[in-house]
Amino acid sequence: MNDTTGVSGRVWWRIILDHPYIAGPIKFLLPFGIGITLFATLYLLLPYQDFLNLSGLLGAYFIPPAGKESIIPIAIMMGYPWWLVTFAVFMVDAAVSLFIVWNFDLALKIPLIGRLLESGMRGGQEYFDARPWVRRFSTIGLILFVFFPFQGTGSTNGSLLGRLLGLEKAWVFLCVCTGSFLSSLLISLGADVMLDIYRQNNALGLGLLAVVLVTIVAALVALRLRKKRFRERKRKARGW
Repeated sequence: MNDTTGVSGRVWWRIILDHPYIAGPIKFLLPFGIGITLFATLYLLLPYQDFLNLSGLLGAYFIPPAGKESIIPIAIMMGYPWWLVTFAVFMVDAAVSLFIVWNFDLALKIPLIGRLLESGMRGGQEYFDARPWVRRFSTIGLILFVFFPFQGTGSTNGSLLGRLLGLEKAWVFLCVCTGSFLSSLLISLGADVMLDIYRQNNALGLGLLAVVLVTIVAALVALRLRKKRFRERKRKARGW
């Protein structure tokens, strides 16, 4: 009897998720439910104007070239605690990843979103071609892809990359969430420390900020040059 109960306990949720008329609405609506829960929590925690400002930043997070590397420091400078910013950005990434992992085929049929996803998949394929080691270390590679806050990375393209890797949906979601949380936490803490240093010593704070900005710009330039060289080699290989 215990074995039967145990089996039933392990199977009932699979039966639900395998039933198209039940699983479809759940998979479509649950990511939006996470987003609604996030904003409801922020509404309860923050004064109304602070809630509006942070909501605006989270909305801008979806508009390129905005990303963690810009949205999080701005939120920290506006006075939001690092832990709240980390939580908010992480929850947005989790909701986006869950939607793509569960509703990829449906999302492709949505005109604007479908084109964005197709573009992300092409970028993911180029990422594979330039870094073949990612296929051998798929889980770690996917986490690192989401972790590094460069243009073209993040929860959306990370979820697409996981699909191209052929990983299980649960693993894709777990990898994206891990990379997002670690990245958001590191940037939030770093921005908070930088702001504290600036308040205590303006010159030192500005100097450290300049070093960080130069490092980021150098990394972006190096990545663009690497991508350009890769595309040129690819064109030559095709005989163009």
